[in-house]
Amino acid sequence: MTQLNESNQARPARRGHLLLKLSALSIVTALSLGVGSAPVYAQAMPNDIDTAVHAQPLNMRTLHDQLNLSADQEVQWQAALDAMRQSHASERMNADQMQSRMQTMLKQPILDLSALHAMDEKARQQDAPLSDQSAKAWLKFYGSLNDQQKTTFSDAIRPEFANIVHHPARPYDPRTGL
Repeated sequence: MTQLNESNQARPARRGHLLLKLSALSIVTALSLGVGSAPVYAQAMPNDIDTAVHAQPLNMRTLHDQLNLSADQEVQWQAALDAMRQSHASERMNADQMQSRMQTMLKQPILDLSALHAMDEKARQQDAPLSDQSAKAWLKFYGSLNDQQKTTFSDAIRPEFANIVHHPARPYDPRTGL
């Protein structure tokens, strides 16, 4: 019983550490994904109107037109889009392969959790470099914008971050234990 209570007390600290990592990762991921993932968040969001932010998916073409990019900025925009597309393609391919392997493994009477974990880790390691490359390309592009362009970009991406903040995996609430 004491061990269970210690485990429950340690859970908020672990969750806080995990959520901090997830928050940082979410911000970089939003940039690397080209911030077009609102439909995914919208489906996963709670029905509570006070906490849910329902945003329209970001239209990258409209944003591109609003930014009035210089020739150098246009090159960086295209590089960021290309890096994002490569990252998405790799992630989809790895996810498809993992799903296929998992379907085979789930047919076994005894699950091999070590193998499932190893597959997940391998997919994450394969996806990480391209995701990082995509994030860096978006950050480089953003760094090349002037203040007016950054304001336009910020206004366009802000609803995506609001979705992240209000995602159901929000921080642990010690008052309710949830």
